[in-house]
Parts: sequence; C-alpha cells; structure tokens
Amino acid sequence: MIYSLSEIDANCKKAARGAGLSWGYAEEAGKAARWLAAHQLAGASLLAGYLSLRHENPEDYQGSHPRCPLLAGAALCDGGHDDTKHSIVFADVVCPLLLLPYLAQLSQATGKGLRIQWLNTDINCRNGMILIKESDSIATDEATHVSCYWLEDDGISTISSLYVRPQGVVGQFIKNKDWQALESLAHNTYVPATEESRLGAGPTGS
Repeated sequence: MIYSLSEIDANCKKAARGAGLSWGYAEEAGKAARWLAAHQLAGASLLAGYLSLRHENPEDYQGSHPRCPLLAGAALCDGGHDDTKHSIVFADVVCPLLLLPYLAQLSQATGKGLRIQWLNTDINCRNGMILIKESDSIATDEATHVSCYWLEDDGISTISSLYVRPQGVVGQFIKNKDWQALESLAHNTYVPATEESRLGAGPTGS
C-alpha cells in the first residue's frame, strides 16, 4: 500500500519510541524515514526490521550503541563531528542506509560534499542532492565499514550519477508486513485503558 510522507514520518516516529528510543531520537528517526521515502529509498522497511530487532534484544542496544545508525547519525548532526578535513568512519553499522539522511543533513549544514561508501554502495551528497554511483548493497542489514570522505568543490560533478532525487514525491509503497511491524511497535506508546479512563466514554443519554 502507498502511504504519504506524513504518515511514514508519524508511524516511524511512534515505532522508534515504542522500540525504546527517547522521543527526541524517535522524532529524528521519523524524519529520516520520511527523507528516504522522498528519495524512494527503503527507509521505512529497513527501520521496521531494525526497530523490531532492537525491541526484541534491548540488552544489546543500551545507551549510545555504536552499531545504531539512528543514534550515530543524530550525534553527528548535534555537532559530534565538525572536522571537515578528515574522513568519518563507522564500524559494524546495522542498516547503514538509515545513516544517509543524517549524513546528507551534515553535508548541507557544512556546505561541503560527502562521498559515502559501504560494501558495493557509493553515494555522494551535496547541496541537498544525492547521487548514487553504485547501489548493489544499499539495503544491506549490516556493513563492517561505512566510510565518508569530504569532497572538494567540484568533487560531485566528477562522478557519473545513476540517481537524482525524484520530483513531486508525496508517498511510497510499503509492504504490509513492514507497516504492521511499525504499527505493532507504535502500540507500545499508547497508554492502556483503565477504569478511570473509561468513565464518561461512549454515548451519553439526554
């Protein structure tokens, strides 16, 4: 089924919170999924799998776990990396595509291009635009190394691009099982009904 960008943002945000992330990180995760959907990349589907794994194995993802693309990405955007002379390297990242929106935001904030590589994937970000050179492993579940290199001013123009952001994207097709996984996690954010909350519920007589 096709869901709007707003629906993807909202459901992914609630799912991230339901999986144990704070509301701040969850909000950023929703925005990241929306960004990926706007670029017709499988952010929501990857996020559903990753958040389910995180929820099922909470002891493996305590605190600012270095394998988490959401926490690592948020740390970068919060000023964790302001050195544009040296490369950025992540080790053993789960679902590295979920890092891409944060890296694109970092590129735009610094005004410098970034070349991002993992396995057989090669992506450039600059001025809010992404260009994909290779994408065989773009939706991989894990990458041993994710390397990011700052580009010179004309660096992005030297790469033959296979992809430019589609124009006018308002939604994305998401498989039912992935959407249901997100909704299941989102339900963890709902407050269970109590006898007090039921008082006054339903129609009242005149």
